[in-house]
Amino acid sequence: MGIVLKFGGTSVGSAANMRRVASIIKDERATVTVLSAMSGTTDALVKTVVAASEGDAATVKEQLEMLRRKYSTCIAELLTVNAPQALERMEASFGVIERQAAAFECYTSERTIISQGELLTSAIFTLHLLENGVKAVLLNAPDFMRTDDRGKVDTAFLREKLETLTSDGDTYYITQGFICANHRGEVDNLGRGGSDYSAALIGAAIGGSEVQIWTDIDGMHNNDPRFVTNTYPIRRMSFDEAAELAYFGAKILHPATIQPCKELGIPVLLRNTMEPSAPGTTISDDDDSGRDFHAVAAKDGITVIRIHSTRMLMAYGFLRQVFEVFERHRTPIDMITTSEVAVSLTVDNDSCLEEIVAELRTLGSIEVERDNSIVCVVGNIGYDKLGLAAHIFDSIAGVPVKMISYGASHRSIVVLIDTRFKRQTLQSLNDHLF
Repeated sequence: MGIVLKFGGTSVGSAANMRRVASIIKDERATVTVLSAMSGTTDALVKTVVAASEGDAATVKEQLEMLRRKYSTCIAELLTVNAPQALERMEASFGVIERQAAAFECYTSERTIISQGELLTSAIFTLHLLENGVKAVLLNAPDFMRTDDRGKVDTAFLREKLETLTSDGDTYYITQGFICANHRGEVDNLGRGGSDYSAALIGAAIGGSEVQIWTDIDGMHNNDPRFVTNTYPIRRMSFDEAAELAYFGAKILHPATIQPCKELGIPVLLRNTMEPSAPGTTISDDDDSGRDFHAVAAKDGITVIRIHSTRMLMAYGFLRQVFEVFERHRTPIDMITTSEVAVSLTVDNDSCLEEIVAELRTLGSIEVERDNSIVCVVGNIGYDKLGLAAHIFDSIAGVPVKMISYGASHRSIVVLIDTRFKRQTLQSLNDHLF
């Protein structure tokens, strides 16, 4: 059994931070360390991709010059003996980016360009470890992280490739989060924030004893501190609660992270790179059962689709037809409510909205509303507990609620509101529930 540590972009965002990360992984005796790109890198590379697709050579040059300065400074401050090798590796990455940008092909060029941040950051960090006498091995994530034609990770292949890593307890394995190889063998990625998911999958593949996610805040908070005053970190949380919070907007954790660890009972620890001694949050089979309400999260960019049709009345098969439309366009549904003659549902991905609505019009009249937020209250909200739902809705009595979801799980109550009322809703829930 081993330990997998993942560090986000801020955690490796400077030479000083990389030194701190090196100290942490040695203290924790990490088997595998998963790194994001240095903070700001992915955003700059996305801008590079957009500029390249538009033939904007000036912006491509501007972004790459900024990144060259950033990485050159880090190398100069972090390395001495291995600095020439790091600079050579940096120029190799920028050469890839420049060639892909010059001969831009939408899918392959985009993924190849964006992957260079993780590849370069992990290479520089590994050279730092080696320079300081640490036995470190750099692993190339696309060699073992592979997805099928629907974007699902091949966990059997992953396990086969990594199962021997724990046999050498003196070696620190460093790899990239986020990036992978697709079913065509091309460099691809697991989506924004996918480094958490990478770490969880690797932890499950090696049968790890725990997975640690290191960021720049002290664990999961009971509410979003960017919008709400008087929040506090939660020390213990169940897998189910953490999964709901991550899915419904808690930014500290990628939504897919929990499942691989839950299946094997591997605890997930959320820790603060800037304060390594802080306890953070432990996510496991246990939770703080003494509290009815544990946390609140919100997710923006939600679109509501309402379908009105008298064909629903006393009929079967109608919902199946609705769901098949979304399945054809690979668009997940977040919330759904029904009545005798109407269905309301929400999506957070509207890239295929026009096509979806066109198909749904054959089933009934359609209304679409954008700019909404889902707010999720998580806790021990059991079906047999009196007054808890009333307490939640009393807390937001001054906010217009568009949809309500409860009953699929006793862990949460979810409401849909106009995004204009998000800050008010979060603060009011915080004041009344905690």
